[in-house]
Amino acid sequence: MRLFWWQQLPLLILIQLLESSSTSHKIYAEALLACKSTLVNPRQSSNWIGRRIAASVDGDSSVPTFTPVQETDNQKPRKQRVAAIVGGIGAALLVIVILVLVYICLMRFKRFTRRTSDGESSVPSPSVELGRGGTSPYAGAVSPNGALRQLTILELKHATCDFSQSNIIGEGTFGLVYKGLLQDGSMVAIKRHLHTPIRNFLHKVRNNARIHHRHLVKLVGYYEDNHQQLLVFDYIPNGNVGNHLYDSEGLPIGRLNMRQRLLIALGAARGLEHLHSLVPPLFHMHFRTSNVLLDETFTAKVSDYGLHKLLIEDHDAGSSSAIDCFLDPELSSLKNFSASSDVYSFGVFLLELISGQDSHGRNQLNSDQNLVLQAKRGSSLDDYIDKTLGDQTGDAAREMMELALQCIDISRRRPSTRRIVEVLERIQEGEISRLDSEFGEDIGAVTLGSELFR
Repeated sequence: MRLFWWQQLPLLILIQLLESSSTSHKIYAEALLACKSTLVNPRQSSNWIGRRIAASVDGDSSVPTFTPVQETDNQKPRKQRVAAIVGGIGAALLVIVILVLVYICLMRFKRFTRRTSDGESSVPSPSVELGRGGTSPYAGAVSPNGALRQLTILELKHATCDFSQSNIIGEGTFGLVYKGLLQDGSMVAIKRHLHTPIRNFLHKVRNNARIHHRHLVKLVGYYEDNHQQLLVFDYIPNGNVGNHLYDSEGLPIGRLNMRQRLLIALGAARGLEHLHSLVPPLFHMHFRTSNVLLDETFTAKVSDYGLHKLLIEDHDAGSSSAIDCFLDPELSSLKNFSASSDVYSFGVFLLELISGQDSHGRNQLNSDQNLVLQAKRGSSLDDYIDKTLGDQTGDAAREMMELALQCIDISRRRPSTRRIVEVLERIQEGEISRLDSEFGEDIGAVTLGSELFR
């Protein structure tokens, strides 16, 4: 379609009204691709296609003059400007989205770090394989599981609620004992020793972890740093034997019957005998009533074996002004422990088990009042048998008291742990026979007597 100049003039005037100049009147308009002005030479019409045009109107003439205008940077199409604006807004939104995502990631990482510092660890602790390489003298007594867990301090803090006082269940030579719950659901007892590094700690711990017996508390893990050492054992729910024998004043409370006391003595003797049977033998060095624990079925389990040796070799066993009735008086100042010194300690344990009394008495600083000296000087064994047992003791209590006195005799007269086990097994058989005879007229009497000592 062609537009004559008089047809294009109203459009140009409209543009001029919208965009006026003070010096001259130049009007800009987009040239129509299909339109050509009749006022120009047709041979120059190609210069108008797709171009902007300028029209000059002189005051003396009413005929406009049309000329093509060269595009400049300030005259870019509106679409490009819109695209630039939209692009800028989009880029700004993208930056905002990225910043929000980074903020969320930082907050999650901070929350995870804080939760981890409170003791939670989602990474399971590695296991140290045992029973390989033959580095331990106790390789023949390796636990069937054959693994010792190297726990992290975060796992142990989480297990004990950051070593909360409410989780303290005892205190021994090694330090405070905490009840803990590991992430795998296992209940454990954690012994914490606040001290500088112990020489050869890991080697000694691995040796102890290889020892496994039904009447020994199992070591399941450890942790060590520059300020503390922690040992993790199976949790034994019924505490130590002393908790069931006497109160805080050392007087009998009668929670254990004669059958239970005999089984406890036999179990503890078997655990101690197993330690002495190792090659080389392992001496407990700190055997006492508080180190004989009772599980849910009241099966005796000896704890803390090897720990006193660990501390003595590192010169951190500590000292006390109180009389230690469990300590063999024949030990020299060098503390040359032996199987015989363990037997002495076991004898004191038997005295407490049968009498139901704390061997130290009410005054731990006065050796004349302790149970050991009184039993040695006493003329009648019946005076030291727990009165809360009543008439159920038979001959078993008296025979066990005699065995206890043999154990606290001078070292050359003391029995071995093997002999102690044999004597207790014989006493047990006698009790079974006695029960069978008492119920001999009842059906299943033999089964009854045997079942009582399982």
